[in-house]
Amino acid sequence: MRRNRSVSRLSLFLSLCLWLSPAVLAQDAPQREPLAAQASNLLSYIAVDYGDSVKSGEIQDNSLYQQQRRYLAQALELVRQLPDKPGRAALENSVLELDVAIAEKRDGEQVRRRANAAADRLAALYQLQRSPAETLPSAAFARPLYRERCAGCHGAGGQGRAGAPDLSDPKRMASFSLYDLYNTLDPLADAVHAARIDGDLSSAQRWALAVTVANFAVAGDEPPPADLAQRYPALIGLPGMATTRPVELPDDAAAALLWSRGHPERVRALEHPLARADGLLELAQTAYRAGDTASAYHKLMLAFREGYLPVREQLAERDAPLAAQLSEYWQGLRTAILGDAPNAEVIAAFQRLRGSLNQARAGLEPPAGTHRYYLWAAFLFAAALALGLLLWFGLRRRKLTRL
Repeated sequence: MRRNRSVSRLSLFLSLCLWLSPAVLAQDAPQREPLAAQASNLLSYIAVDYGDSVKSGEIQDNSLYQQQRRYLAQALELVRQLPDKPGRAALENSVLELDVAIAEKRDGEQVRRRANAAADRLAALYQLQRSPAETLPSAAFARPLYRERCAGCHGAGGQGRAGAPDLSDPKRMASFSLYDLYNTLDPLADAVHAARIDGDLSSAQRWALAVTVANFAVAGDEPPPADLAQRYPALIGLPGMATTRPVELPDDAAAALLWSRGHPERVRALEHPLARADGLLELAQTAYRAGDTASAYHKLMLAFREGYLPVREQLAERDAPLAAQLSEYWQGLRTAILGDAPNAEVIAAFQRLRGSLNQARAGLEPPAGTHRYYLWAAFLFAAALALGLLLWFGLRRRKLTRL
């Protein structure tokens, strides 16, 4: 009883902390690394467009091919200007290898994989925040903004005009992650969309526009099979939905991701609350590694409120010791961040909390075979009902015959 009271008091304290720490949220976050975002943007364009410029070792579109060479040279120069840290030399080598592959006119699939791998390595090394912390809106939310800012070049339905690419082509759009689309709308990262087009947009507006654009490539309104969400959790939750490129997935999962990122509001209910918490903690850890303590704290508290609180009572009933441990870990991580603890201590606290959350999620999910049990139960119930009806009709016919 005493332990349960302490858990309740600590949980209440953490809930109050969501509102009683404005000083932390008001801290100025360090500027993100614009050079890394620019390089990532150029690499994503190379991954998408190179295959249209070269086929079977022969140049098909010389102007497009030369553009890929220029983009690669710019990306390499940007990487060389980035702050030096362990891993930058390996990153530079991966970009140089990509340069050789393009110069030798290698297969488009190979170049695409190399370009995306370099972009992902770049994002990890310089801790680019490639996913929003807040939930994504429906595609309709930013449709008026799209008509105002984008339709003049890309058309009302994204089909493209005046030389602009077709945003409704599923094959092309499958090569972009949602973050890649977001990055094209940031004038600090993309030179094509100048500041006069999107310079005054907020980050939330850019993410909303990315969803609107992603929706153009969705074929039909029918959602993918529900079991895909269990096999591929990244299809329905952040950050996976924002950072995964459909082209890198099996065909069924790729089609499902194209659909879900175009309809994020319709798949949100499929995400387990603790999966939401873990995704937000991943974003918080990325922000912390990048030196953005205020953002890390905000995401930590968002994970607690949106991911853990909805299932806290259920977990306490199912496994009180684990619930107590989780409360301790939430408080420990919060204290470490606010107390300016050593980096290694904070990262270890992140890992402990995320590990316990995964354990809690496994404990709350129905055991393997439960769905099969319910199917059998439903089948047997239907069979019993059918048999009962047959007996009833048989007895009724007998009775009528006697009369």
